Amino acid sequence: MKATFQFPTRILFGQKVIEDLPDELKSLHGWSALVVTDKGLVKAGIVSRVVEVIKTAGMKAEVFDEVSANPTGEQVEAGALAFKAARADCIVGLGGGSSMDAAKAIQLRIHHHEPLRVYDDLLGGDCKITGSLPPLAAVPTTSGTGSEVSRSAVVTLRDVGRKVVIFSPRLMPHVAVCDPELTYGLPGRITAETGMDAFSHSLEALVSKGYHPMADGIALRGIRMVAKNLPIAVTEPKNAKARQEMMMASTMGAVAFQKGLGVIHSLAHALGAVVGVSHGLANALIMPHAIRFNAKAAPGPLADVAAALGVTGKQNGDSAAEAVEALLKRIGLIDGLAQAGVTEEHVPSIVEKAMEDGCHTQNPRPVTPQDMEAILRATM
Repeated sequence: MKATFQFPTRILFGQKVIEDLPDELKSLHGWSALVVTDKGLVKAGIVSRVVEVIKTAGMKAEVFDEVSANPTGEQVEAGALAFKAARADCIVGLGGGSSMDAAKAIQLRIHHHEPLRVYDDLLGGDCKITGSLPPLAAVPTTSGTGSEVSRSAVVTLRDVGRKVVIFSPRLMPHVAVCDPELTYGLPGRITAETGMDAFSHSLEALVSKGYHPMADGIALRGIRMVAKNLPIAVTEPKNAKARQEMMMASTMGAVAFQKGLGVIHSLAHALGAVVGVSHGLANALIMPHAIRFNAKAAPGPLADVAAALGVTGKQNGDSAAEAVEALLKRIGLIDGLAQAGVTEEHVPSIVEKAMEDGCHTQNPRPVTPQDMEAILRATM
C-alpha cells in the first residue's frame, strides 16, 4: 500500500489574532489588499473592522462585497476585475465558505484565463493550475466550512449548470487567520447550520474510503468538540470557550476531509445549485439518513461516531443516526427539506446533479441514482 499525506497551511488561531493580519500580508509581499466578502458582513461592521486593521498598518484595502451564499462564476469574474481596478497585490477572503471560496477562485482568475469550467476537478482541471497566484489570506467569520485550510473552491457555473469543485494544493490560502471573536455576532440559526457543516466534514472524512489514520483521529476529535460545544454556542453566542472550540473544530474538519467526503456532500451541493438550500442546513438534514444508508458499510467508524456522541448502549450506525437527530433537535434544526423550498419537481434535477458530483465516489457504500433519491425523499 502507498499513501501520500499533506497537511495544511500556516494557521494563526485565537482571540484578537486579526490584529496580526497586516504583518502576515506584508510577509507575503502584499501591500494593497482586495477584501472579498458579502454585504451581510459589511452591514454587521466586521468588514470595516478588518479594513481598519489593514489600513492602520499603512496598507491599502478595497472591498469587493458581491459574493452570494453560493458564489457564481459571474461573481468570480467581477471580483477579478475589482482586483485589477484596485491595483491590488494580495487578497483577503473574509467570511464564511462562500467568501473564502470566491476569494480562491478570484485568486486563480488573475493569471488563469481559460473558462472556469476547464479547472473542474472532475475533468482533471487541477493540472491546468500552473501559473502564479497572488497571496491569499483567509479569515473565517463562521465555524463551519473550514475553507481557510482547504485546497478547493466550490463555484456554481451557469454554463455547466451545477456546482463545480476547483481543486489544487496551490489554492490553499497562504495563511489562515482564525479569530473566534469574529463569530460572536452570528445568529443562533446560522451558528447551528454552519456548525453542522463542520460536523459533516469530520463525519464523512471518518467513514470515507481510503487510508488516512491521521485524518481519522482529527475527525473523531472534531465530532466530539462539535457535539459538546455547538449547543452552547447556539444559545450563548459570546461564550468564548464554545466559540473557540467550534472554530477549531471547523478547521479540523477541513483538515480531515482531505481524506474524502461522501453522499451527504454530493446531495448538499446539488441542493444548493438547484434550490439554493444553505450548505450547512442541507448537510445537517441529510446526515441521519446517510448514516443509516452507510451503516453496514462502515460499522467500525460509525460505532466510534456513536461513542463520540455519548451513546452508552449499542454503538452502531442506527444509534449514531439517532444521536445526530437528537443534536439537531437541541440546536433547532428540525426542518425537512420541503420547508427549505424543495418540491417534488426538483427531485430529478437534484438527483442528476448529485450523481455528477465527485464527492460520493469516496462514500463507503456505492451510490446509485435510486439511492440518492431515497435519501433525498427521506429528508423531505
